[in-house]
Amino acid sequence: MSDATQHARMELLLSELRLPTVRRIYQKVAKEVSTAGGDFTAFLKAVLEEEVQERRSRRIQRRIKEARFRQIKLLSELDASALPKGITMDLLNELASGEFLKNAANIIAVGNSGTGKTHACTGIGMRLCQNDQRVRAYTAAELASELEAAQENHQLHRYLKRFASWDAVFVDELGYLPVSEHGAELLFQAFSERHERGSVIVTTNLPFGEWNQVFRTERLAVAMLDRITYRAHILEMNGESFRLRSARSARKPSVKQERGESK
Repeated sequence: MSDATQHARMELLLSELRLPTVRRIYQKVAKEVSTAGGDFTAFLKAVLEEEVQERRSRRIQRRIKEARFRQIKLLSELDASALPKGITMDLLNELASGEFLKNAANIIAVGNSGTGKTHACTGIGMRLCQNDQRVRAYTAAELASELEAAQENHQLHRYLKRFASWDAVFVDELGYLPVSEHGAELLFQAFSERHERGSVIVTTNLPFGEWNQVFRTERLAVAMLDRITYRAHILEMNGESFRLRSARSARKPSVKQERGESK
């Protein structure tokens, strides 16, 4: 078999097997292995490792895209020294390992605005995606709106089934924007679908005692808390706002400016 015929046959086989990375690199790797005095096994191992790595990279990008994070935030980008008391990078990295998913445990970050709740929880979600977990992110208002739309279109059962299927669901900004009474009831129904079956990650600016502002009645708020705090990791993230601290630092004059000296 001539080299041209053999190459054409390889192209067909690799296309049928859906091995695009091997198809793209096998000739280059074959030359490198041959030059280094390697054998066929070394060549095959090299091209298959490239194929696996490429597929893993594409799969992670799909996971991140389907998660629909509003912004890409990494735990490595957090200023550890500015985290609220009791919240450490070791704790956040431990949660990001995904062990909590095995017990369908939840993460609830509670605190005032600007203390890093969304950044920390998005970073955890990103790490889960990188570990090949399927994550979906919403704001609470967005989720309530989608639930109401699904019910209006007679698709609520299908929507809730999909909602329950994610490895982790991240609901941001619970309590920041008002939702309708019916929307609050649907939120309760959605969270109930995941109770003891799938993990949720929630950020909220409301202390637990004020959740009736979202769920409208004491009865519904208590029932919601009973479900969501069961086996939950609660991150108390009150403190000074990162953004206010940054703005204050930006406004602070330098020593030279205070003295009226030129730079």
